[in-house]
Amino acid sequence: MKTDYQNAIVNKVRRLRLLQNYSQQDIALFLGISNGQVGNIETPTKSHKYTLAQLSRICDEFNIRIVELFLENIDGLTSEELINRLINSIIEYEN
Repeated sequence: MKTDYQNAIVNKVRRLRLLQNYSQQDIALFLGISNGQVGNIETPTKSHKYTLAQLSRICDEFNIRIVELFLENIDGLTSEELINRLINSIIEYEN
């Protein structure tokens, strides 16, 4: 099962997908994975999640910065603080 944070990231991607009128099949096609895999990723009780490479491709496709996917309330942060928070968030997502 995914952690709450992993589910939060997956849910952000799902919302982006729906806002852009992408189906699970559309996501699967451009990521080169099966529809079932996307379904498993979007199911909170399954352990499947997007890889960082897949998240990067999703961000490119939806024209958002990866920092927007992983962090909120970044205004006023120094570059170093932003980088440190992003790295820690990515590590949390990966674990």
